Amino acid sequence: MTGDAVVSFSGGKDSTAMLLRMLEINDDENYPITRILFADTDFEFPELYEYIKTVQKYLDDNYPERGLVIEHVRSKKSWEHWFFGRVASGKNKGIVRGPPLIAYPCYWAREAKLYPLQRATKGCSVKYVGIALDEMKRVSKHAEEQRIRYPLIEWGWTEEDAFKYLDKLDMVNPLYVNFTRLGCFHCIKQPTSSWYVLWAKYPDLWAKAKAWDEKGYEVANRGLARYDSLAVMEEKFTNGFVPEGKRPFECNSCDAVSMFHDANEKGIIDEFGGEESEELAIQCDIMEVTNATLRTDFKWIKKDEATPQEWWPE
Repeated sequence: MTGDAVVSFSGGKDSTAMLLRMLEINDDENYPITRILFADTDFEFPELYEYIKTVQKYLDDNYPERGLVIEHVRSKKSWEHWFFGRVASGKNKGIVRGPPLIAYPCYWAREAKLYPLQRATKGCSVKYVGIALDEMKRVSKHAEEQRIRYPLIEWGWTEEDAFKYLDKLDMVNPLYVNFTRLGCFHCIKQPTSSWYVLWAKYPDLWAKAKAWDEKGYEVANRGLARYDSLAVMEEKFTNGFVPEGKRPFECNSCDAVSMFHDANEKGIIDEFGGEESEELAIQCDIMEVTNATLRTDFKWIKKDEATPQEWWPE
């Protein structure tokens, strides 16, 4: 077997449990590992970066002979490049892109996760992906030909099994206190309750997201959220209103990692035209708005009217 054996690591419970259990099994014949890749969007929560350091220390302390280092891979071009850039051709020529529209993946997930992972794993011998047994729908239809393996599924592990394993090791990511899924703090797909958590618990990140939301309305007449501007949300939050119910942060890494693992060597990169992909890709994003459904599956309630199950803990 030639080429790297790569672990796709997000810092989430599934990929972390997969990595640590593979090392614990200590079977280089069946589970060789030569690289660990983390696709860094530069919009991660601070706790995630700290958690990655914690995982790295765990590797150094428990498996020093391996010499494994968690590598960060990134987009070739910045978020600003995409946000303020204009479409250069087609019927949308001249339109400023602004915030991503509802698309799977959105342009930033594609550029910051999908493409860097594809580039970094080109020619590898095997890619390990942290998808649990109860998320079989995310498994690639072409896993064998793409050299993809799903160790959690091979072991019959569910998401709960992964969580319990990390809990036993005292290695649970602290972000799971408030979120059930992890993603960019300014993700366009997050529900209103996640925006509330950002406002209530991460004022600095909220301010950054709000600034980008305002810039979105300035340059493209739309913001990051699909229902209200973040300024309107902030006013409601300040006045004691919250979205009813505790909804999870449904991101699944923006599905970009799943799409990466469901693409062949050319795959999605060729679909978007490789290095010259920008205009075709953004046209897909802009056209998506005509079919987009605004989020209306929530209602506002007063904080003092909420039941404990409906309200985020202080």
